[in-house]
Amino acid sequence: MIRMKNKIGFMLISWLAVSFLVGCEEEYDPMEFGIVDMNHKITSVDKEVTEPGDIVTFTGTDLDKVYKIMLNEETVPVVFEATATELKMTVPSMAPLGDVVTISLFFSGNGLAQRTIRIISPPVIFMLSPSAAQPGETVRVLGRELYLAEQVKIGGVDVTATFTLIDDKQFTVVVPEGFTGGDVEIITATGKVSTSPSPLILGTEILINDFDGNENYFNGISSNGNMDGDKLESEPFPRLNYWTFTITDNGTGWGGNVDFYISGLPSGYDNDKITLYLDLKLSSAMNVNVMVQGNANVYGLTRGYQAGWQTVEMHFSDMGTGYGGGEPYGEVEPFEALTAVKVQPPAQAGDGNFGETVSVDNIRFIIAN
Repeated sequence: MIRMKNKIGFMLISWLAVSFLVGCEEEYDPMEFGIVDMNHKITSVDKEVTEPGDIVTFTGTDLDKVYKIMLNEETVPVVFEATATELKMTVPSMAPLGDVVTISLFFSGNGLAQRTIRIISPPVIFMLSPSAAQPGETVRVLGRELYLAEQVKIGGVDVTATFTLIDDKQFTVVVPEGFTGGDVEIITATGKVSTSPSPLILGTEILINDFDGNENYFNGISSNGNMDGDKLESEPFPRLNYWTFTITDNGTGWGGNVDFYISGLPSGYDNDKITLYLDLKLSSAMNVNVMVQGNANVYGLTRGYQAGWQTVEMHFSDMGTGYGGGEPYGEVEPFEALTAVKVQPPAQAGDGNFGETVSVDNIRFIIAN
């Protein structure tokens, strides 16, 4: 884990810079050439590391004489309130970030006091890979500013000892013994907690394809009927590669669908514990039938989805038989017999969707314990 040392020291801004930046204040006379050192007026600061939105409290004397606060030499407005013995400053959303940020407090009568502080951008978890795991298995956490993690927990259990930083966007940890499912949490030096967008599931993930070079049991893609314009696209980390298909007037009366072929799935799993997941992006809101195909039939369910990216989560027990997902429900063929995952948007002429697009990423099955 990376811990950046907070450099504590006093640094005075040059008189010319101060005059330029604050000379317009009524209480400030830019023609004077002396700065009064007021550092002795500050006896303590309650934080050495902070984040935008936090309140930093200074204690001391004559703090009600402070009329302006500046971060480094930037003109970002800083909101504060003060009494003679206490000043509370709110770290602005546009605060400069870094190992050392100089906070300058300007007192009436050309007084200046300074302290240094570390202002960090809070880490954010985007996703977990895999999204289901067993105790003792390694999980990769993807996000931003992840090097700021001081502590990591899975399901409330501290796993910091297993933390391995890959870069500022990725680290790995090991699932603890006794894990039953729960969030992955990052605790920073400020004490703030960043939580995974969805809990880590106790179970087994069977990844079919994430289109970033990781695939299993995958046998290719086929767009059919009025689904056309197959295109491999990319977005910034962590999305990376995905496939997009355009609903096109190819004169097919029944519409169209996209097949993601699979073969050789492992046997011995209970269908009641299996859920299909895939990431779906639509150019506009529409009802989409997501299915699995076996040797005898197809099984799925039509649901309404919004424009943009979302994760389809479909339990086998909810899947109906045939295109459109009719009765009986929950009669999906054995897992090892499945031959495809199918995505079918409304693609007939009467649906008015020609030109709309459907994108698919991260096709996977999760078998819960």
